Amino acid sequence: MKTNAMRTWLANAKKAEVEKLVKMAKTSLGTLRQIAGGYRTEGEARTTPEKARAVEIATHKLAREGLAPILREELCPACSQCEYQKLCKEKTK
Repeated sequence: MKTNAMRTWLANAKKAEVEKLVKMAKTSLGTLRQIAGGYRTEGEARTTPEKARAVEIATHKLAREGLAPILREELCPACSQCEYQKLCKEKTK
């Protein structure tokens, strides 16, 4: 099975951190596991731009040594292709 950012994050997070992510991203553990498992996407982590943004924001707040935040472009093909997302990244360099 392919490794992706969500799978790695869930594997390294403590139970309490996963529970916080679920609440902060307003989702369910089942949905996060489907993203991590690449449900219907041949192992690729894929979700909507809205869900990817919510996960990115939450994982930035939960980041610690050994638990890096997940970037929205790692979860959403539309975000990885977005010209605005690329411009934002360039401005923060």
